[in-house]
Amino acid sequence: MKRGRVWVVLAVVVGAAVWLVVGMRAPSDPVTAPAARVDAPSLLPSPASSTVLASGAEALRLGQRMRDDEGVANDVVFLFVAALRGRCEPARAHDLPRMAVLAHVPALSAGGGEGASPGFRRDVSHVVNDLAHRAPCSGALVIQVGGYTVSLVPATYAEAFPDSYFDPGLSLVPPEFNGASLADRVTDACTSVAYAALPLDAARAWQCAGLRAGARNHILAVCRSEGASPDKAAADIQHLLGSLPATCQ
Repeated sequence: MKRGRVWVVLAVVVGAAVWLVVGMRAPSDPVTAPAARVDAPSLLPSPASSTVLASGAEALRLGQRMRDDEGVANDVVFLFVAALRGRCEPARAHDLPRMAVLAHVPALSAGGGEGASPGFRRDVSHVVNDLAHRAPCSGALVIQVGGYTVSLVPATYAEAFPDSYFDPGLSLVPPEFNGASLADRVTDACTSVAYAALPLDAARAWQCAGLRAGARNHILAVCRSEGASPDKAAADIQHLLGSLPATCQ
């Protein structure tokens, strides 16, 4: 399948999922460190955090899946933040799905993707819809889904994306981004070049994550350099990739 077609297919899949969650509102290489998760009774949120709780049978089932499978948890948090931005910042609603596609983040792959059971998809859409409908638009949040708990700041999650997909509780934006906002990065044509060469298609050891992040920065510089021929740029990028340890390529 040609790369352009892959981009379109993934954009439709991710975008449609977020649209589904937002549209169903009720009327009225990242480091492998996991997000902070503890049982609800032992959680001690800071006074500045707002707690948003999803309860009931659907939340209990989904919360157990999230506790058992970190990939499912990452997907649900991604959908929640995307849906919340869709409600609170409509102009920026598509930035997260677009970056997920550009960076090859495995969003929506957990739980079987399109092959997931209708019951599981229904639990996800109902719980995410409920959380995004009730969560405040700004500030730190403690999200509780049944027995699963995660603390995050949606604005930081967005600006640290795609790395934050694997670590929703990231408190700092990766230096790899050089201060560029998510909106700027998602519209930079060189972003797709860097992530095509070194995608975030899976969590990797921190040693590789750091090396790959540095290499992506070099690729961005090569892509943005003026006067370089496409052949020379391609050769430089290939050299950068070849200089990485074999396990990190």
